[in-house]
Amino acid sequence: MTEHIIEFVARDRTGITTVVTANGVTDADTVIQAITAGHSGYAVAASGVRPAPVRSLMALGTPYLFANWDGSKRNNLHDLAFTAPIRTLPPAPPAGVRLRMAIVATLASLFGRHPETPPSR
Repeated sequence: MTEHIIEFVARDRTGITTVVTANGVTDADTVIQAITAGHSGYAVAASGVRPAPVRSLMALGTPYLFANWDGSKRNNLHDLAFTAPIRTLPPAPPAGVRLRMAIVATLASLFGRHPETPPSR
């Protein structure tokens, strides 16, 4: 049986959707089928802890992936979920500059020329 170590997971509001290992990216349904059939084993190597096996459990008639390396009742696999970086917006220009930009853009649209373009001769 092939053993895969899970590095990251992707999740949405329904749960784990994708698993990332050193071998590549795999859909969670494929991982569940491989675990259930006994073709492949999956584990999570949390820092400082021996690899914890990933199991396929049933809840409300739907299989899901579960790993527990800290002895709690919660699914530690969610701790490996990739978090998207937070995008920060550039600071808004001061109110006076915004007003000037709005006036220049309005005049440019009325007279059909870009405000940075010098008039043609």
